[in-house]
Amino acid sequence: MKKFSKFLLSLIVVTGLWLPVGAQAYTIEQDPIRFSYHPGYATNEIIVLHEAGNPSNVGADSLDREVSFMKRNWQNAYVSYFVGSGGRVKQLAPNGYYQYGAGATGNSKAYAQIELARTNNAETFKKDYAAYVNLTRDLAKQAGFTFDLDDGTAYGIKTHEWITNNWWGDHTDPYGYLAQWGISKSRLSQDLMNGLPEDGSETIVKPNKPNTPKYKVGQHIRFATIYNTPDDPNEKHINADQKWTQVGTITQKLDGRKNLYKIENSGKLLGYVNDGDIVEIWNPNQSTAPSKPQESNLVAMNGTFTTNQSLPVSPDTTVESAALAWYDPFESMEYDGYVMANGYAWVSYIDYGGTRRYVAVGPNDGQVDTTWGTGFFN
Repeated sequence: MKKFSKFLLSLIVVTGLWLPVGAQAYTIEQDPIRFSYHPGYATNEIIVLHEAGNPSNVGADSLDREVSFMKRNWQNAYVSYFVGSGGRVKQLAPNGYYQYGAGATGNSKAYAQIELARTNNAETFKKDYAAYVNLTRDLAKQAGFTFDLDDGTAYGIKTHEWITNNWWGDHTDPYGYLAQWGISKSRLSQDLMNGLPEDGSETIVKPNKPNTPKYKVGQHIRFATIYNTPDDPNEKHINADQKWTQVGTITQKLDGRKNLYKIENSGKLLGYVNDGDIVEIWNPNQSTAPSKPQESNLVAMNGTFTTNQSLPVSPDTTVESAALAWYDPFESMEYDGYVMANGYAWVSYIDYGGTRRYVAVGPNDGQVDTTWGTGFFN
């Protein structure tokens, strides 16, 4: 990974606190945090990509609302850039300042950290995503980084998930939110390499029905994380083990909120969850401990399969089942077993919600050179 001279970056930080970013179609709006003390400087070795993680703030003013909250609470968490509301970009702090967004190690190394505000509008997302990608590219050029994403070095463009996997934390953004719009890890990596038109005309979205509620009032569910109030920001998202129980009943789907549900147990309010917080539908007669589906025909085998074309994720090995999501060409998946069924070879894994998923990786013809990728006996 190419590293820019730390001496030159130090000069930039000290003498040019608010830097314009190269030639670009987006405009950087200066909306600085009024620091009550100087947060210090970072070593300028990485750029960190985030997303706001706030499913209750998806309206046309989501960017301004997120920024306003962050400016009021910067001592708890803040970043240098926020993108949203149709491709707008706001700069809250100078490049090179020590920011509070990625844990002690990530913060100490971050030249810039970028948050992406959420939206429920496809056209807005296209512009947001294009600006997000191009801002990252411009900052990488400025810092002397390559456009590689989440590579094996400790330098360059990193997602919050990479920070969690390699240094500290439990966040996996921005991949979950991007996946709601059909943007995979490989697609983000490709777009960072090539850049995008600012009008969003080349942002390809394949929404996984993000606005269709997955759950209904009256269903009993087990949750992993929860909000105490419907207006809590992502920073107040808490683990379920902080509640007296991790199971409850959906008593209300909140109007005007994207898949946000009110959860109660025995008439007592537990809090509010969205689709991503729910682990499973819960049967009151079962244990509250998560259960893993047992497949009698599943052959145990661990591996990593890399596709050479788009492949659908299925809830079972039935060919007619609707796709839950898609893997893009050259995207990889880790699996723990496989099934031969209905004319195809299916690799299988447990997803983050604890549910077993299946992906057909080729015909069941006894040949390894006819699979749609590599990593399954080849």
